[in-house]
Formats: sequence, C-alpha cells, structure tokens
Amino acid sequence: MKRVLLSLLLICASAQAPLLAKDASPHQALDTPSEVRPWQAVGRLDLGRSGFCTGAMISKRLVLTAAHCVYDKRSGKLRDATEITFRAGYRKGRSAAIRTGKRFAVHPEYVYGGGKSSYSEIARDVAVIELDRPINDAAIQPFRTHRKPARNDRVMVVSYARGRSDAPSLEDGCQMTHAAADVLHYTCDIDFGSSGAPVFVMTHQGPQIASVMSSGGKRGSRDVALGVPMGPAVDRLVRELQTSGARSKFIRVQGAGRGARVVTTRLPQITN
Repeated sequence: MKRVLLSLLLICASAQAPLLAKDASPHQALDTPSEVRPWQAVGRLDLGRSGFCTGAMISKRLVLTAAHCVYDKRSGKLRDATEITFRAGYRKGRSAAIRTGKRFAVHPEYVYGGGKSSYSEIARDVAVIELDRPINDAAIQPFRTHRKPARNDRVMVVSYARGRSDAPSLEDGCQMTHAAADVLHYTCDIDFGSSGAPVFVMTHQGPQIASVMSSGGKRGSRDVALGVPMGPAVDRLVRELQTSGARSKFIRVQGAGRGARVVTTRLPQITN
C-alpha cells in the first residue's frame, strides 16, 4: 500500500500540551440550557488524573469514544474502567448525569503503539464503555449510529477540547473529503480533548453518529481530522459487552496487522 506521510497528534487533552495560537474558532459554544439540551447525550470523559476525551451515548448504558482514550499514556496499558467518569451534557461545572465506567470493549485489532501509527490502526481507534448504571433520564436520549458520510457530505461535530473544556461546542458545516484505508478525512477543526467526539449527519430522524474522531494534524499544508467509521466493528463491540460475563473488566485486545505507515506525533495527555 502506498505510503502516506501525515503528521498527526492524538487528541486526548492534557495540561502538559503546548498552547498553540489558533485562528478564529468555527465552534459554537453550547452555553445555555436550551442550546445544550439536544446534545446532552454527548459528554466529557474524565480519565482519572490524566486528561479527558469526548464520548457519546449510543444506549442508556453504553458510551462510544476513541480506543486510545481508554489507555494510559504513561504505562501504555488499559486503564481501570472505574477511573473513567462520563459527565453527560457537562456545562460550567454541572452535568445532566454522571456515571462511572464499569468496563469497556476495544476494537479487537486495535494496538496502542508508540511514536508511529498506521492507517489500519487509526481505522480501529474505537471503543465502547459500559457505565456502572444506565442513564434513564428521558431528557437524555442516546444517539443512533449511521452509515459513513459520502464525499463532501456536510457533517457536525460536538466536542470538548482545550480552551473549551467547560462546555460542549458544536461545529456545523465541515465536510468529509475522502476515505483512505477505512480512515475518514474531515475538514473539521479539532483539538486536544476532541478524541472520541461524535461526527453527526442530519437525518429525518435527527442527528445520527456516522463516525468517531481519532486524530488530527496536517497533510502537507492542510489541517486534517481523521475519523473512524461506524459499522460492523462497533456492532461487534456492543454485542461483546452484552453477551460477555458481567464480571470481566474489559474485552481483551488482540493483535493487529499493519497497513500504510503514518508518521505520528503522540502528544502527552493533559488535565485541566
């Protein structure tokens, strides 16, 4: 497979990350109760003392996010699920609901590596976290999943990130430009903390999740955001959590092959 040179960063948020100058943000802050209400099933995933990601509910008990969020950067090992806290609709110190992780399932072919990552690994950067208790609030409705976007489809991203970690923000109007080796390329503006953020397409039934944000960086002079498509892999993770023994802490990760190489910069995770 043709080698693609792409400078990347994993976008789990961390306090050691450098503050970089950014252009005017395309994000709309969801600051008021009415603005955040339709998106309350998106939440901030606090990762113990070592950072945060974004996650989205796909059932009353399951949260979709990026696989690298459930790994400890320092040890390279899976986190204890009980150290992960999901804050649904978190805004200015308040959450619509708060739950602790119980266990999680990671794509069976995902490998959390060192300084480099392949397209095949990025395409598998997806995990599902099972919460300790379901969120039964009628005002917090989980999202359905959807097929991957078509080229140039308009998409929306709701996320938490560096500089906007106290409230979710909406970017409405970025595009999926193309897919390469099952990795979706977007024009969306992402930053530390956006890992695991849901990428939505609007349907007659409302917004549905078509992808999960994994990484960001530059391809030549262009900023890119890379996402993982929905499909059989996510369905498999959900089935594994539903059918495996309730006492198991996680669905064990297995080995994976490697595809086209990507030059990757892995930045430290940060806390707020």
